[in-house]
Amino acid sequence: MLPKQEKQPTLPGVFSTLAAGFEMTTRYLWLMIIPALLDLFLWIGPRLSFRPLIESLATQMPVQGMPVDMGAMLDLYATRLNHFTYLSVSLVGVPTLMNELTPEKVPVQPLVIERAGYGEWFGYLLLFTVAGLLLAAIYYSLIAYTLRRVGASAAGAPMPPLRLLRRTTRTWGRLLGLTAMFLAFVLVITFPVALLAGFVSLLSQTLATLVLMGALVLIIWLVMFFSYTPQGMTLNPSGFMTAMIESVRLFRANLPASLGLLFIVTLVRRLLELVLLTADSGTWVTGINLLAHAYICTALIMALFIFYRDRYTAFLQEAQTQTGVDQVKQ
Repeated sequence: MLPKQEKQPTLPGVFSTLAAGFEMTTRYLWLMIIPALLDLFLWIGPRLSFRPLIESLATQMPVQGMPVDMGAMLDLYATRLNHFTYLSVSLVGVPTLMNELTPEKVPVQPLVIERAGYGEWFGYLLLFTVAGLLLAAIYYSLIAYTLRRVGASAAGAPMPPLRLLRRTTRTWGRLLGLTAMFLAFVLVITFPVALLAGFVSLLSQTLATLVLMGALVLIIWLVMFFSYTPQGMTLNPSGFMTAMIESVRLFRANLPASLGLLFIVTLVRRLLELVLLTADSGTWVTGINLLAHAYICTALIMALFIFYRDRYTAFLQEAQTQTGVDQVKQ
């Protein structure tokens, strides 16, 4: 006689998960310290400029045959691009509001550090990316620590500092591996597609555009399927390759909810940036915008962690139940 299978509890929906993310962030406001401080640094801190290098590139851009004036665009970037923004790594880094062009007006005059060499630019890019992933590892580890402490069955004893440091270092290494792996994926897709699009453009410009759009769609799908990898690397003891596989499995098993949550998180973050940057007056009031951005983005990332934790826990329980049933059958 087979044991009676327990009914699996209903998992929280997308909006319930978002509400839980905001509730947790409100209870632990200190989680927003890292994005708030990084945004403050990018706002009124020193700025690293490669204006001479970008201006030299602008003079070399062809004027004719380009759909947009690349020279004028590069001139704009030359004066307003702060290369310290590399500390906020795209997709996996600490969320910041000042991650693109610097505001034209600020309440204080920041120090501008100018550099001009290609080697210096690449060195700073590599250095700040590695440092930004370290900040992200600390940020994610603190979020995971909060979830573990709240979910502990006992009194939620604090994690020893050395253990938290080891977990953070491990997460940092996994984020470095994940970033390198993703860049390799993009290069593997981009180079063949660029060659194919160049060949197809000789026959039809429309077909070449479709080839490029297809590659872009493929990269977007890769980002979505691997979107829960940082949560898996931080919450689980497995390596980043295993976390990537688990992210794909979780995304496929919860496709409607996963797509819905990612869509809402992405939409809210983009609308939030648009509204707050539009409302930027160049005064100290912008500091309030930075705090609001840090709070809301931390709540959204917390929601992604909660979503992963709930689905991964349900997956493990279902696997254990199935294993028990199989053992009884044998």
